[in-house]
Amino acid sequence: AQHRLYDAAVVERLNRLAITGYRTLERRVSGGWERFASLVLRDFPQAVRDEKRLFWFNTLLFWCPFFFFAIWTPYDPEWAMRLLGPEGMVSMERMYGSHTSPEDYMREEFGSNFMMFAFYIYNNVGIDLRTFAGGLLAGVGTLFIVLFNGAHIGAATGYVHHACNPETFYSFVAGHSAPELMGVVISGMAGMRLGLSLIHPGQHDRRTALVLGGRRAVLLILGACVLTAFAAVIEGFWSANPMSPWIKYTFGAVIWTLTIAYLGFCGRRRHAA
Repeated sequence: AQHRLYDAAVVERLNRLAITGYRTLERRVSGGWERFASLVLRDFPQAVRDEKRLFWFNTLLFWCPFFFFAIWTPYDPEWAMRLLGPEGMVSMERMYGSHTSPEDYMREEFGSNFMMFAFYIYNNVGIDLRTFAGGLLAGVGTLFIVLFNGAHIGAATGYVHHACNPETFYSFVAGHSAPELMGVVISGMAGMRLGLSLIHPGQHDRRTALVLGGRRAVLLILGACVLTAFAAVIEGFWSANPMSPWIKYTFGAVIWTLTIAYLGFCGRRRHAA
């Protein structure tokens, strides 16, 4: 318009439109709180539901070894002891023993609620990211990590019934278990999506399939990390505080209900009239 010497009012209006359009597109690309809210409230739960086969596969992959070791360990603790190792068994007994509490152990180990929260962020989100990255090994790495996590957490749960105080354990983990364990399952979904893109690229070459699958997988792993970070907040600032077990059980039941409802219903597309 400037080159053709159009009217100044036309050029000025086009400039305003161009700047407005750029700012709108730039804001959509760069993110911000609006993009984060869209990710959490719409895009992520929709992505989980869109990959329902992967969700149920990873759910079975995690919970089957979990329940096997949790149920079998009190009768035959040898396998669980091998999984936990001497340090793991000592740590479980110090945290959940008959004459100890996880709150005292955590304060002695980390010194403050914030340091506990920081450790859980570092450790648990790191597990999610490693599970995701394992998908680049054609999904085998993810498969192994999800299976191992299910077996290891199940062994720890069973060992509590064998050598520790179950009420101390369940009252501590009740509040944060839902977002933390769902984060493990969904990070497995993200890794599997990467692996499937390599194994079954369909009509695309493997490089293109990996890029396309990676876009879907990144959405899943970002949401899984948000769930895990939320679990870390609860674990550091709620679970570590001494309260009556019934309060923690009630809070845990509410969090489980909200987590399932969030993944199942949040962000559902409304059909046009």
